Amino acid sequence: MSSFLKEYSRQAKLYIDLPSQGHYYNDKEVLKDNQYSSVPVFGMNAMDEITFKTPDALLSGTATTEVMQSCIPHIQDPWNIVGFDIDYILIAIRIATYGDTMNIETACPHCSAIHENDVMLTKILENFANCPVTNSFDVDGFKINLRPLSYRENTDFSMQNFALERQVLAINNNSDLKREDKETQLQEVFKQSSKLNLLVAVSHIESIEKNGLVEALSENILEFIENNDAVFYGKLRDNIKELTEKWNLPNIDIQCVAEDCGKPYKTKLNLDYSNFFGARSLNSRNLI
Repeated sequence: MSSFLKEYSRQAKLYIDLPSQGHYYNDKEVLKDNQYSSVPVFGMNAMDEITFKTPDALLSGTATTEVMQSCIPHIQDPWNIVGFDIDYILIAIRIATYGDTMNIETACPHCSAIHENDVMLTKILENFANCPVTNSFDVDGFKINLRPLSYRENTDFSMQNFALERQVLAINNNSDLKREDKETQLQEVFKQSSKLNLLVAVSHIESIEKNGLVEALSENILEFIENNDAVFYGKLRDNIKELTEKWNLPNIDIQCVAEDCGKPYKTKLNLDYSNFFGARSLNSRNLI
């Protein structure tokens, strides 16, 4: 028997155009009917809020993918949503759930005073209109074409990085280890960390071009960079870092209200999905 309550089910609160313009989803079933404009966004339901409070689901990324599918049914494969689309999507879901205003807590770098400020999230969404869909740069005659990482790639790299950080902490806290053994084990972890940083950098490369030839196989690109000199990799890493910052959220201008300060400063809002839907502070999700 049909219930009158169905008339009061969730309705779409806003419609969004994805910053990627569907550029990275053409050959995948990521979006329903490949629709990337006027995508309906629903607010979170009770189960979504519970999902975001499950530690294991947050760590693995499952919580974020489940909530994205719940609030934006047009997303069929959230694991393959690319980075700047994810930020945009989660901000939109938060607006649909809690409204446009978000309270954040920041520390003035001049006087260390703690301030609470209201951020208008729709203003942040407007900045994505200037987000470049594709990026490339030249290094020593090679044209490097970049791509944003998918949510699965971001999650996998973050979990590997987290595991390495835990290893360093465990080694440093192990009082039974001799100094030489501790240094040996730490050196091995640092070596793994360097390898991970290299993999993260290479994963941002869609292809490399030179003299009309194009290489797009990731294993060939990795081998090429590993066997090149450190100066080349340094240029590559610096350019990737600079260009991927264009895909990050913009800085927000804050005015210190402490009587003995009053200086302006900027704060960076990089989404940490585990605390975005409740906590006041936001932390970086980037490894480079």
